Order: sequence, then C-alpha cells, then structure tokens
Amino acid sequence: MSQDPGSTTNAQPTPSATPTYAEGYSLQLIYDTAPIGLAFLSPDCRYLQINKRLTEICGISVEEHLGCSVRECVPALADSVEAIVRRVIETGEPVTGIEVAGQRSDDTEGRSWITYWHPIFGSNHEIVGVNVAAEEITERKRAEAALRASEQQFRTLADSIPQLLWISEANVRIFWFNLRLSEFAVVRAEDIPGQDWVAVLSPDIGREDWVKSLEIGAAFETELHLCGKDGRYRPFLTRVVPLRDSNGAVYHWIGTHIDISEQKRREENIRLILDEQSHRSKNLLMVVAAIAQQTARYAEDVREYHAQFAERLAALAHSHDLLVKDNWNGAPLSDLVAAQLKPFGGVDHCRIDATGPPLVLNPEAVQYLGLAFHELATNASKHGALSGIRGHVSIQWLVDTENHKVCLGWRESQGPLVVPPRRRGFGHVVIEQIVPRALNGVGALDFSPEGVCWTFEFPVQEHDGGSNAHHRDL
Repeated sequence: MSQDPGSTTNAQPTPSATPTYAEGYSLQLIYDTAPIGLAFLSPDCRYLQINKRLTEICGISVEEHLGCSVRECVPALADSVEAIVRRVIETGEPVTGIEVAGQRSDDTEGRSWITYWHPIFGSNHEIVGVNVAAEEITERKRAEAALRASEQQFRTLADSIPQLLWISEANVRIFWFNLRLSEFAVVRAEDIPGQDWVAVLSPDIGREDWVKSLEIGAAFETELHLCGKDGRYRPFLTRVVPLRDSNGAVYHWIGTHIDISEQKRREENIRLILDEQSHRSKNLLMVVAAIAQQTARYAEDVREYHAQFAERLAALAHSHDLLVKDNWNGAPLSDLVAAQLKPFGGVDHCRIDATGPPLVLNPEAVQYLGLAFHELATNASKHGALSGIRGHVSIQWLVDTENHKVCLGWRESQGPLVVPPRRRGFGHVVIEQIVPRALNGVGALDFSPEGVCWTFEFPVQEHDGGSNAHHRDL
C-alpha cells in the first residue's frame, strides 16, 4: 500500500519553541531555589526578574523589586550598579568578580557578595538586559579577616619573644623567620629566605653533627655562640626538630635558638658563691678549731672548757649573723660592737658607750674584731669595770685618712682596782696575737690600775659605691 504524501503517519514531532508550562515551572523553580542570588535587569536598571536569594541584600520582597529601579530598592549600590550595567551594554562584554557589600536595616552586621554581570541579547542581537548572579561571601570574608588577625597576632608574638625562630622546607631552605633572627644573621633580612640556617647565622660549630641529623631526620641540639649586630657574641641553646607527614617523611624543620647568657651568668655566679662559701667554711672551721684548741689549752677543767667554748662560738655566731644580713658584704663597726656587747648589758651610754664615724668592716675584720670584743667584755664582766655597779666601758674609733688607718680604743674606768693577771689565757692570745696577725694591725693591751685599756690600729680602704660613700671599709 502506498503512503499518502500528506499523511502524518509515523511523522516525528516537531519541538515547540515555547516552553511548556511544566518546563517553565521547572525553570522558575530552579531560579527561585538557586543557592546564589539571581536577577535580570533592564537596560535602565529596573528589576524584571529576581529570586528570593538576591532579595536578602536589601530585605525587600521579590514583588517589591519587580518593575522598580535599583536606585529605589538599593540606593546605596545604585551608582556602582548603574555604572556596571552601562559598561556591559556599551561593550557587550560580561563583567565578573565585582565585590559588593551591603547591610539590611534589620541586620547589625554587614554582608558581602561577589557578582557576575552578563549581557542578554535579543533576536536582533541587541542587548535587552543584564543577567546578574551574586554569590554571598560573607562567611569567607569573615574567615579571611579572622585568619589575617590570627596571623598578625602570631607575627607580633613571634617578633616579641627573645628566641630566634625559623621554619624551613625539607631541604632546610628557610621560608619563615621572626624579626629576632635577622638581628643575628650574617646576611640581610631580605636574603634569608631560601638559605640554610647555618649559612644565615654562621655559628662557630662544625657541620658534621648537623649534617648527620639532617640525613637521618633526627632532632638536633647543641650550644653555640652567635654574634649580634652589636658585635657581641652570646651563648645560645639551639634546637632543630623535624615535622613529619602521615607517612613519616620530613616536610618541614623548625629551629629555635634561645639566648642563655643570663643562665650562664647565674651558673658562674653560683660557682663563685660555692667557691666563696667553701673558702669561708674552711676559714670558719679553722677559727673554730683554733678556738677549741686554745680554749682547751687554757681551761682548768672540762666544765670550764664547755662554758667558754660555747660562749666563744656564740660570739662568732653573732658576727656571722651580721654578715649574713648583708650577704657577706661586711658589717658596720657600730653594729658589731652592739651585737658583741648585748650579752653584757648592751651599749646604753650609761655603762657602755661606743662612738665613732660610720665604718664598714669586711667579713674577716668582723669575725676577728668580734672575738676581741667578746674577750674584752668577758674579762670586764668577771674582773673589770662591768663586774661592779659603777664601772664604765668606753669604745671609740677614729679614721686616720692621711695614713689610711683606723684607730680603735677600749677603755674601762670606775671599776675595781686592776691587778695584772698572773697567767695569760686565750683572751690574751686573741687580742695580742690572733687579731693583729689576721688584720695586719698593731695593738697594745694595758692593765693599768684605773682600768684595762686596749688600743689597736689597722689598715682601712675607701668603701666603694653605695649611698654612704663617706663610709670606709676595712
């Protein structure tokens, strides 16, 4: 059977140029639910179409946008929008990547969008409008701002700490460093990136140990000296540690250099203090041993030995208390007299008076003169001026600036008649031998009937520094 040429049997359907209702509805649904803002502007900048997402810029509904101009809806953006639309129409080229910012009246924080503007051509190839797409980047902008603030805080912190810091690639080429590092670098700050830390700091070490650590990817630690811009070398504790990825491969190195100058000074000071303490302890033990030996030599029995030895150790302890109080820098002579005479009634200007210019004694003089005052006071309390109720002791000292000497005197009066001792005990040894020999001085002990008198001269030197520059120091 022949087929009628006019028959439509088996004919293919012709696609319609106009979208069906279902197609139009689907396109509108996509338009309205798109995750970015979309709008279609007329050449005179009126909204012909807009989705809900884009209305969030100003908070006006879709219906309130349609047919209205940009200047009516978002006056703050009108100038820039109109300029972009003119450009698109004049050139026929899209404009992309334009950032805009806005703030709704009901929103306290500003928001940002990145926008894209494309021309829409009619059947005669004339531009009938501009399609706008806007992607909100508010959170991204906030995250970027937070990151910049965090980086600035980190940079400020890194530049303010005293340590030298750097970070390098796996090949130890530095890509980040703090300001402190540049203060000890032998190259300019701008030349540091891309260089090995050894080349940057030029430390006084061989490279063998560091090269070995680098080869096996192990942490490196050493003490080295670095030269600052002021030309001074300082000790630094250097640590270089690797950072590894999930596979164990080294991808970064972090280096720190800590100035340990103060630590070294403290260690040296502690060593000196220990040496000095050892020296003082040995001297003290020698003095104690001498006191014990001489006390035993002159004591008549064990009971007298114990009593005298304890008293002399107490006198030595009084002197040491004064030295400890001032960190063993010395002690004023007036304080030493007061401490040694306190067990015998103290300096009260009625029975005991002490007068003289300010004078600071060194530790050795404090120890030995303390023993001398103790022996004189003990003798005065047992046999001399302090054994009665009317006796008086006068202690005076003067400084002979011309001869750089101190003239010290002990004088007793108004006590019982003095009778020279039949034998010389430990007190005599201290006053006539031990003290003059220890302090390089000259003394005389006189047992006149009116009262015991002791005079003693010893060298003095100017006290260096302090607010009492007029004081003198033995």
